[in-house]
Amino acid sequence: MLYSSCIIIHSWPIVEIGLRRVLQSLKIEVQDVFQECPDCKMLTEWRDAVILVDIKHGEFIRKHQKFLRKRGISIVGIDFNTEQSFDASLFDEVLLPTDTQGLLFSKLNKFANLGSRTRSTNQLSSREIEVLKLVALGQSNKQISEKLFISIHTVITHRKHITSKLGVKSISGLTLYAVINNLIEQP
Repeated sequence: MLYSSCIIIHSWPIVEIGLRRVLQSLKIEVQDVFQECPDCKMLTEWRDAVILVDIKHGEFIRKHQKFLRKRGISIVGIDFNTEQSFDASLFDEVLLPTDTQGLLFSKLNKFANLGSRTRSTNQLSSREIEVLKLVALGQSNKQISEKLFISIHTVITHRKHITSKLGVKSISGLTLYAVINNLIEQP
């Protein structure tokens, strides 16, 4: 039984063959493969999936990142040229040519079973994830506001949105959620 689906956007057919084998072993089904970035209309069909995309398409990701996140799409960059610079914050993970087989499996395994997850960090904005990490590390609203250079009222608003989106009300619950989702290291 396949639990997750993914879309591959790249221009290297040989890489696709290897990725398909790895993804199949992790029970991640390849739904579509595009040599170039797809039409925006096609994005509306995707939900709770993974996009494996050549990092050269960073502008495409930057342009559609909010839309993809709202639809539960995880974004995995594939770096074919380690000398090329890119914005790592656009991606949930980046696959490198220097990754060992074990590391590659580890990086992709976290995206298995996406379809069965009821709550995901993809629901949260990048700022909410920053706030969640600091809450999980035991920071007070004042400490968070000072660290992120935002007002205490903004921190409180972010915390309300986080608890509402995740359905987790207690600090211990938020901390557990952050640990389970690898947002912070286990204590």
